[in-house]
Amino acid sequence: MMPVLSRQAAPILALTVAVALIAHFAGPGGPLPVAVTAVITLSALFLPPEVLLVAAVVAGSGLGFSALKAPLVGPLLLSDLLVLACLGCLLQRRAGEVKQDRFLAVCLVLFVGWALLATLHAGTSATPLLRIAVYGAVFLLLGRHRTNRKPVYAIVICYALVNVVGGVIQDQTRLVGLDIGDPAQTGSLLLAALCPLLTSELRTPWTWLVGAVLLCGIFLTQTRSVWFATVVVLVVWAQKRLTLRRLLVVFTALALLGLQTVSWVTGMFGLNSTSADYRWQTIEAGLRRGFENPLFGSGWGYASSGLDHSVPSYLYQAVDYVLPYNLFVCVFASVGVPGVLMLVLFLCRLLHRLVARRGAPLLFTVAVLAMSLTEMTLYAGSLLTLLFFTYAGMGLAPAGDAPMPSDRPTTAGEGLSRASAQGPATHACVVPTGSPTAAVGGTVWGSDLTRTRSTRNQHAVLNASRHSRPQA
Repeated sequence: MMPVLSRQAAPILALTVAVALIAHFAGPGGPLPVAVTAVITLSALFLPPEVLLVAAVVAGSGLGFSALKAPLVGPLLLSDLLVLACLGCLLQRRAGEVKQDRFLAVCLVLFVGWALLATLHAGTSATPLLRIAVYGAVFLLLGRHRTNRKPVYAIVICYALVNVVGGVIQDQTRLVGLDIGDPAQTGSLLLAALCPLLTSELRTPWTWLVGAVLLCGIFLTQTRSVWFATVVVLVVWAQKRLTLRRLLVVFTALALLGLQTVSWVTGMFGLNSTSADYRWQTIEAGLRRGFENPLFGSGWGYASSGLDHSVPSYLYQAVDYVLPYNLFVCVFASVGVPGVLMLVLFLCRLLHRLVARRGAPLLFTVAVLAMSLTEMTLYAGSLLTLLFFTYAGMGLAPAGDAPMPSDRPTTAGEGLSRASAQGPATHACVVPTGSPTAAVGGTVWGSDLTRTRSTRNQHAVLNASRHSRPQA
C-alpha cells in the first residue's frame, strides 16, 4: 500500500514544491500561500480530479470574496492551483483503457503552439494562453480514463441552483448570479447543469422541478446567445438518430433562423436594441484587424484581455478596442488563419467523437458552439471555458468509475466460455457499460440503451439455459 501511495503522491508533492518556489521568488506573501498549498495538496490526495476541476470552476468566481479573485501565489489564483492539482492527479494515472485520439490531440497541440508563436511574435502577454494550455492538457488526460461524472454533475447543478435562487432573492434585473457577475457566464453554468438532466445521466426525484428552475434562470438572464444555445440544445436532444452530418445541418439551419429572428426576439421581450448592432460592429472591427496580419494576428493577449490597455480609458468603449463577439473572428484577429483552421479541425473531430455517445458532454459542446457565434467563449479564467474542457474531456471516455479487476470488459472468448457453462445452446453477446458501439445510432440518450441491451443479453442467457435443460 505504501509504495502505491508514494507513487500517486509524487507528482502532487512535486507540484507543491513548485508552487512553494513560486511563492518564495514572487515576494513576501505570509503564511497564507503555504497553508492554501498544503490544503490543496491534501485534497488532491483524496479527491477525484474531476471534483477538483469543478472546485476550480466554483472558486474562479470568487464565491463572493474578492480575495479569491486576486493572485494567491505569485501570478496564480486559487482556481489555477486547483487546476494544477487536478493535472498532477491525472498525470499519476497509468494509461487507461481508452485509446488516445491522436488526431484530436495533434490539432489541439498545434492550435495552442501556433497561438503561442503568434503571441510571442506580436509581443503580447502569453500568461492567459498558458492557462488555456493547462486546460487543454487536463482535457486530453481526462479522455484517457473512465470518469465518474455524477459528482461533477451534482456539484454543477447545486452551484447553478444557488446562483439562480440568490439572484432572484436579490431581485436582479438580469440574472448574473451571486458572484459570477456576467449573464452569459451564468447562462453557460445553467446550461451545463441542464444537460445531464436531459440525458438522464443524473437522476433525482425532483428532476423535472430542477430542470424547470434552470430553464427559468436561463430566461431571466435576458441574454439572446444563451437563449439561442438553449434552443439548439433542446433541438439536438430531441433527435432520435444523430450523426455528425445531421448535427451540422441542424446547427447551420438553426443559426440561419436565429439570425433572421434577432430583431423579432429583441422587440418581443424588450431587450437592448443596440446590442446586436454593437456586436456586428465589433465583428467587423475584428475582421479588419485580422486582415491587417492574416498569418500571425495580434497575439493571444489581445484575445484574452479584450481591451488594449495602452489606449486611454476614455477610448475603451470604442469598437476597435473591444473583443469581437464571435469566437472564430476573435481567433482570426488574434492568431491568424492557421489558428482558425486548427481550431475548426479540433472542434469537428471533437464533435465526431462525442456524437457517438450522445451524452451531456455533446449537448454542452453544442451549446458552447452556439454561444460562440455571438460571444467570445475561449479565454483564460472563464467559467465557460473551464466547463467546456471538463465536459468535453469526460465525454471522450465512457462514463463510470475506473474498472476494477472484477468488472473489466468481457472478451468474446470469455463470454462464450461463460455461455457454454450455462448451456450448450447459449450464445452470449456482451456489451460493456458505456461502450461507444452501444450508443451509436440509438434512440436513447446516455447509458440507458447500454443497460437495456445488457439486460436483454442476460435474459437471453437465462432463457437459453432453461430451454437447454433436459425435460423431466
